[in-house]
Amino acid sequence: MISDKKNKIDIFLKFLIYSFPVFIILGPFALNLFSIVFSIYALLNFKKLIKFNFFNNKILIFFFSFIFFIFPFQSIGFENSFIKYISFFRFVLMLFGLIIFFELQKNNFFFFKIYKIYAAFLIIITIDVLIEYNFGSNIMGYTSYYSGRIASFTNDELIIGYIYCFLALFTLIFFYNKTNYYFFSFISCLIIIISFFIGERSNLIKLSLLIISFSFFHFFYLKRLGFKYIILLTTIIFVFFISLFILSKNTSQGNKLFFIDNLIISNNDKISFNFKGRFYESNHAAHYLTAYKIFLNHPIFGIGINNFHKESSKEKYENKKLQKTNIRASTHPHQLYLEIVSEVGLLGLIYFIFIFFYPVYISIRSFFIYREIFIISHLFLHLYFIFPILPSGSIFGTNYGIPFWFNLAILLYYSKNNVISNLKNQK
Repeated sequence: MISDKKNKIDIFLKFLIYSFPVFIILGPFALNLFSIVFSIYALLNFKKLIKFNFFNNKILIFFFSFIFFIFPFQSIGFENSFIKYISFFRFVLMLFGLIIFFELQKNNFFFFKIYKIYAAFLIIITIDVLIEYNFGSNIMGYTSYYSGRIASFTNDELIIGYIYCFLALFTLIFFYNKTNYYFFSFISCLIIIISFFIGERSNLIKLSLLIISFSFFHFFYLKRLGFKYIILLTTIIFVFFISLFILSKNTSQGNKLFFIDNLIISNNDKISFNFKGRFYESNHAAHYLTAYKIFLNHPIFGIGINNFHKESSKEKYENKKLQKTNIRASTHPHQLYLEIVSEVGLLGLIYFIFIFFYPVYISIRSFFIYREIFIISHLFLHLYFIFPILPSGSIFGTNYGIPFWFNLAILLYYSKNNVISNLKNQK
């Protein structure tokens, strides 16, 4: 009887993990349901995590130290911030719930199946993006209201580029492991092209840089090839992006992504690039500079989680230099590190620097010990989430926060265990 109940719970939890890409598309309600289920699972099975000795006590304490580090000490709206602060607890609990569940799975086919299912989702979205790009609407009839952007299954939310990057990086090594390098190179180019069609500049840049980084990693570490290949690889990458630019510069996506005409300044036959001026005209300038001013006014503790909109709407943050200063009052500043320092200050930044870079350290160390290539997918996806400077989602929000902690759970689990050695032998 107990065994029967346990099997049903296992099947249900596996279903939730297999369906995670669908939950991202469905949005906050589905993602919150996912996080609550695994948070409850963590609370019911926390003794098992201690028994596994997965983390030493110092690391375990630090993961829960957000109780101190991001508490709304000087919140401008304490009640609002405190509710969001308490809800952050579900992220950490979900992380441990997932790790406990992974620890209890005894065969590697479970992880292999995750990659197969997510790869299928990636292919479906790829086909859907191509349909919308060519015919104006996707297979469900959704059409983007924003010229140069693809809606796909997310309709008015317009976050399909982020979901596409998540799936592409999550399954990166799965495709690498299942194909020869030439076909994998074709898949990589196709993924970048699809990301370009989607029309989200920040996601395209991050995805391209990470895939290019893997290409160099492949040539110079995995294949142990000589210096001449750096010339070949660099030439191929250069030709690919120049060709992409030439073929697409007059399309709506090209005009949106490249904006070359707006960047070039001609003065006395001298050409220069107006990056600063172009930035000041953008939406992001209003968010970034406002967040920076908020940080200067509240450097230690910040204004409290979820208070950016309230604080940024104040008249003192109006900046006449910015063309779009009136739109500065957003839910978050659309840049990860500026969100952290403005809402939880330098004290909160200390916490997140650990959360961001401790997994990078242990995953790289684990890779050199076990030589397990599958860990690279989740390391690169983690780097995508914590990428500096470029726009991002909200780390305290549901759509960006829960996928971040979901991938972090897998990265930490892989980094602590040599559990994927059989994956590369399964066909």
